[in-house]
Amino acid sequence: DGTKFHEILARYQEMNQLVAYIRVKLRGENLKTFETILTDLYLEKVKLDKGLYVSFMALLYYISELFGTITEKYYRPHNNYGALLKMLSFSGNKAVFVNFNYDLLLEKSLGKSEITTVDELISGELPVIKIHGGYNWYWRRIVNAWGDEKKNSYQLSLNFAEGLFQSNQDKSKWELVLPKSKTPWRMPAYGRDFMSAYSYHPSLALPITGKNNYVCPEQHILYLKQLLGSIDRIIIIGWKLGDPFLKDLIVEELNKRNVSIAFVGHSKAQNIVNELDEKLKTNIKLIDDKGFSNFLSSDEGERFIYDEKV
Repeated sequence: DGTKFHEILARYQEMNQLVAYIRVKLRGENLKTFETILTDLYLEKVKLDKGLYVSFMALLYYISELFGTITEKYYRPHNNYGALLKMLSFSGNKAVFVNFNYDLLLEKSLGKSEITTVDELISGELPVIKIHGGYNWYWRRIVNAWGDEKKNSYQLSLNFAEGLFQSNQDKSKWELVLPKSKTPWRMPAYGRDFMSAYSYHPSLALPITGKNNYVCPEQHILYLKQLLGSIDRIIIIGWKLGDPFLKDLIVEELNKRNVSIAFVGHSKAQNIVNELDEKLKTNIKLIDDKGFSNFLSSDEGERFIYDEKV
């Protein structure tokens, strides 16, 4: 429903110029990616225009609402994740999912979409490491609300946008929560007294490139590093290995031992593999350039998932 998505976009007018700029650059001759353009804006252009911080905050809220809508409207119980989970059951239900998606489509398939704390994601035999956060992840923080008594969390977050994006921001008093509200842009600032209030803004990583571009709790990253030592195969689905953080973790493990990798993408999958580091390339045993559905439906793909001889 494209109309619905346009309605969401129209709600966040503070990022109109940002969106217009990105669209123009995507049509340029240099064929830059969305991530490349946004990274330049976030790391370089913002030095020239501090107003970009307001646009970035609006973008986070837009992402939150957009992927919340996708999760609620487009989840189907008979999906590829369900088929993958059944195949994993043939090998004892042991796997760890590293998920870059903001939606909760995988989590709904795993029965983890109604959790009340993010730490529940890494529980059980099928933990999920949600590197960039989920649409329903929010920071709760105390803000100075003097003079802003009638503003909601979205408006307050725009007021403090620059400070909230600073890398040296003290987050020790911030709390990562999963609020039940389906209208985050309208969430009031709770606990208000004459001077302060609790306000909320999305705990999401902007889609930029960077070694430490993750928002999931540090203990989730430590748990992932611990699990990497026991994996016997890796399936990469729809990821171009452009995120240096996870890519470096994988290469670090491959420097210790060989681990079979299946690379599942689309028509340019082989081109992506050709550009990879030699250590990654030599461990890729299967390339599927017809997508996730084809990988699951093929005998070769299914064997890769649970065959002990892979």
